[in-house]
Amino acid sequence: MDSNQLQRMRSYLDNTQMTVTMAYYSKVGPNWRSINELPDVNRLYYIREGEGWIRLRDRIYHPKPGQLLLLPAGMRLSFGRLGDNGFGKYWCHFTATVGDVNLFQMLELPYCIDVRDEAGLEKQFEDLIGLYNNPSLTAPLRIKSVLLEIVSGYMEEVLERERGLRLAPMSETGKINTVLHYVDEHLQERITVEELARLVHFHPNYFMQYFKTMLGLSPIAYINRKRMEKAKELLSATEWTVTDIAEKIGLELYYFSRVFKKQTGLSPSEYRKQFARRGPAAEE
Repeated sequence: MDSNQLQRMRSYLDNTQMTVTMAYYSKVGPNWRSINELPDVNRLYYIREGEGWIRLRDRIYHPKPGQLLLLPAGMRLSFGRLGDNGFGKYWCHFTATVGDVNLFQMLELPYCIDVRDEAGLEKQFEDLIGLYNNPSLTAPLRIKSVLLEIVSGYMEEVLERERGLRLAPMSETGKINTVLHYVDEHLQERITVEELARLVHFHPNYFMQYFKTMLGLSPIAYINRKRMEKAKELLSATEWTVTDIAEKIGLELYYFSRVFKKQTGLSPSEYRKQFARRGPAAEE
């Protein structure tokens, strides 16, 4: 994954809102069966005993005890028992959205993984269930905390085993990716909100709200951040003058210096000097 994709994914995760709607442990009964359901919530199933089958996106899974499934909302789901020994599982239903978009429709993730620390995950689910039934004022905050631990643990397992997460090729991420790619390719030019909005056929006012929902900051703030990142790279890797660098990122010298100092606490010249002092030590 390149640095732009990584930064984009971090922005999505930073702006994700999660809410648990149900959390229990149960042993499924003889009527546990559904065909082509279209759930409006995400599901986590942590299998502890028994057997059964789950079909998602035309693939059939036969989860075993010690496996964790993440079943995204909005995807056709079928499931049922096998024999008399149905699943015993910890489970929860939850939402995870970036703006109006389901996070798990934006990321390409496996739907079933083996759990390494089974006892640790079992405790997390026990905590989640206990908090879900806890009427205290702060329980909702602690519920979010435990859910985030479970979901982030799932992603970390995927990162370790599959060497990276990927953005899914879907319409919503496609729109924002078009905009972000355009910004990367045109940093040297004057970029307006109206220009970016036209790329995805949005009204400028709606586009600004959409962009901030997806990335957590306004289009202009994002463009300036990208410009400052490029400026840092040029200050540390080239001998170009500060004036030349300002021109390369499409800003007037005075405005560039002001924005750079606001974001880094240093003027461009001070940053270059500090980097030059750190460079040799970092190589030793």
